[in-house]
Amino acid sequence: MTSLNRETRHLEEAGSQLISDAFKAGADAAEVCGSYGSKSKISLEKQDYHLAASDEGYQFGIRVLKGQRQGFASTNSLNSKELKEVANRAVEIATFSPENPYFSIQSVAESSSAPTLALWDPTLALTSLQTQKEWIEHLRKEILKDKRIRLNEGSLEVGKSLSLVVNSKGTHQLESETYCAWSLMAMAADSETLTSFDYFSNIARQSARLGDHIVQTTARFREALLKNLKTGTATSYKGKVVFSPRAVLDILIEPLCYHLNGRVILEGSSRWNLQTLGEQVLSPLINLKDTAWLADRFSCGTFDREGTPTQNLQMIEAGVLGKIFLDHYSAKGLHQTSTGHASGGSSSLPSVGPHTLLVAPGATPFSELMRQTNSNTGALLLVHRFSGQTDPVTGDFSGVAKGAEWWVNGEFQFCVKETLISGNVFECLSQSLLGLSAETSIVDSGSESPAALIDGISVTSG
Repeated sequence: MTSLNRETRHLEEAGSQLISDAFKAGADAAEVCGSYGSKSKISLEKQDYHLAASDEGYQFGIRVLKGQRQGFASTNSLNSKELKEVANRAVEIATFSPENPYFSIQSVAESSSAPTLALWDPTLALTSLQTQKEWIEHLRKEILKDKRIRLNEGSLEVGKSLSLVVNSKGTHQLESETYCAWSLMAMAADSETLTSFDYFSNIARQSARLGDHIVQTTARFREALLKNLKTGTATSYKGKVVFSPRAVLDILIEPLCYHLNGRVILEGSSRWNLQTLGEQVLSPLINLKDTAWLADRFSCGTFDREGTPTQNLQMIEAGVLGKIFLDHYSAKGLHQTSTGHASGGSSSLPSVGPHTLLVAPGATPFSELMRQTNSNTGALLLVHRFSGQTDPVTGDFSGVAKGAEWWVNGEFQFCVKETLISGNVFECLSQSLLGLSAETSIVDSGSESPAALIDGISVTSG
């Protein structure tokens, strides 16, 4: 039970009117994605408070089909006249749009397996501005406990929201949530060294022990920044590198998702297709799951942008391709069924994307991975962040490893000055993958991964 009864009624009434007006204007099918949000945000900048702001409003997007033509329009108004104009505009756009046989608005059945997610906390919904001030003061004090920290910006936002998807085929999905989200961007500096910027973000949907959670995450971030003050120069080599969980997700898994995208497969741009399902495509060490049912992560919910119920999906198991991400468009084109992976918000058309990716851990303790050395250097590079380019089609990547660490015989030596790395995503996840850590980390309240020991990476010292 939420306290948003009035807002729920407004969403429902506006959604019904938009669909009704679209049919009166000549639509054959219509879908409305609506949202309501109320939030307050306190920002930090340059070591101190910057500003406080609050925001509240509605957003609606209506997608219509007229034959095999599609139109879309959006508004942030509840005004009946403006809603009618938006519905008419969407139908008018459809009238002049090119035909496409894959455009689709479908009815969806309620899921029998979806859990009841704990996304709403009445206490958090009633959080006072004074409590929010106390929470961000915890954050500010914790990050600035060491005078070597240079805070660039940060924020703490408390909000509550509603999401609605309704269409003319009988689909009706409604979900509410509360949240507190905090983030920081900072660097460290002493008399000799100025580190590069680093950042982190976190979310919580329950108020219990929230102050402690803010302090703990901020303390870990501060210590990671200070570690970067001990710098040295790496040795150039080609060989073994350890990718941290963040690096695994950013450098390797994100490009992989391009090839799991049903729309990319439909276009013929992916290295995989429906015939590849059930085949060995990556190292047997790779197990990749996608879920939207983790309430402590940013991307969670029981339905997607089109109202299709979400589910737990084993995308890759022991290196074997098991599933692909599908919305109704790609599913229709591939003669499949949507997997609940329509992504996006009420102000844009649906696209395709994952929810929360989970890379399963390996069997090797992280400390043992870090004892690996390259015979040509006697050392090992640990990569955390990456600033560079990745070709999603070929998988080739090249760029700067920021905040990377130099280890010798399992012991941290220093953080390297900006060092170039290059390799290939598919080689890294296949024959070059030597091991995964038994420990995993959640990155920015999102996806989760172990560290990975990978061979064949080119490292060029700066």
